[in-house]
Amino acid sequence: TGLTNVFEYNQKVLGVYATGAYEDEKWGVKAGLRLEDTDLNILLANTNEESGQNFANFFPTFHTSYKITERLSLQAGYSKRIYRPGLWELNPFFNFRNNFSVRAGNPNLQPEFTDSFEATSIYILDKLSLNFGVYHRYTTNVIERIAFFEDNVSITRPENIGTNRTTGIEFNAKYSPKKWLSLSTDVNYFQFQREGELENVSFGFNASQWMSRLAAKLKLPAQADFEVTGNYQSGVQSVQGEQSPFLFVDFGVRKKMLKGRAILNLSVRDAFASRISENETIQRNFYLYNYRLRGRFVVLGFSYGFGKGEAMEFSGQKRF
Repeated sequence: TGLTNVFEYNQKVLGVYATGAYEDEKWGVKAGLRLEDTDLNILLANTNEESGQNFANFFPTFHTSYKITERLSLQAGYSKRIYRPGLWELNPFFNFRNNFSVRAGNPNLQPEFTDSFEATSIYILDKLSLNFGVYHRYTTNVIERIAFFEDNVSITRPENIGTNRTTGIEFNAKYSPKKWLSLSTDVNYFQFQREGELENVSFGFNASQWMSRLAAKLKLPAQADFEVTGNYQSGVQSVQGEQSPFLFVDFGVRKKMLKGRAILNLSVRDAFASRISENETIQRNFYLYNYRLRGRFVVLGFSYGFGKGEAMEFSGQKRF
C-alpha cells in the first residue's frame, strides 16, 4: 500500500588504526592515524530505487599536554571526525506527521567531516577543579533539515548545505565541599558562520549560542547517591528561521548492589515538563511554526558486570 515502506539498509565500515605516545615528567604527546573504508548500499524495495556510496578516508589525531606545576597543566589537540547519516536520514519514504506536514530522508546525503582544534587549561586546588578551553571546528557537507512548501503541505528533508565554522569557549568547574556533596557546572558559548546554498537559495548567516549545566550529587547511605541536574540552552538562528530557548531539570537515584557488580538506576527526565521546543521557519513565500513538548518520563535501568569488572552505569538518555 501507499503507507507501506520496505527499506533495505546495509552499511559496512572497515577500520585500521595506529597510535603512538610519549610521556615524561612535564610533556605528554599522543598521535594516531585511522583509515576507514565505508561501503553503503540502500534499496527502497517498493519502488526499486537503489543507491550506494563507497569511500575511504584518513582520520589523524594529535594531542599534547604540558604540566606547569602539580596543580596547573595545559592541553592542546587536533582531530578529524566523520558523521555518517543514519537510516532515517537516508530513507526517502514519506513520514506523514499530519495532513500538512511530511518528513522524508535523502538517499543522496553525504557524510559530514569536521576538523576540530582545541586548547584547555586545567587547574586543581584541593576540593576545587577548574577547566577553561577554547576550540575551533570546521565542518563540510553540513547536514540540515530543509523545509519546502508545495500544495499547502510542508515537506522537510535533510540536505548537505555548505560549511560551518564554529569558534567557542568552554568552562567547567567541580567543587566538593564535603565528602557527601559534589557540585559541578558547565558553560559553553560559541559563534558560528554558515556558508552554502541550495537550488540557488543562499543559506549563509552568522549567529551565536550558549548553553549551561548545573549539577549537584549527594552520597546516601547503603552505596546510593542522588543527583539533580539543571540544563539551559539559549535560542538560536537556524538556516531557515529560529529555535526557541529551553530549560529542563532531571533527577536520578543510583544504588550499587552485589559488591559493585550491579547498579540500579531510577531517573526522572524533564521532571517539570518544561522542555518545550518551538521552531519557526521564516521564508519569503511561507511561514511554519512547530511546537513540541517532550514531556516528563521515568527510566528504570539495571546493569550487571561479569568477570572482575564493575557494572557500567545505565544512562537512560534514550526514550523507548
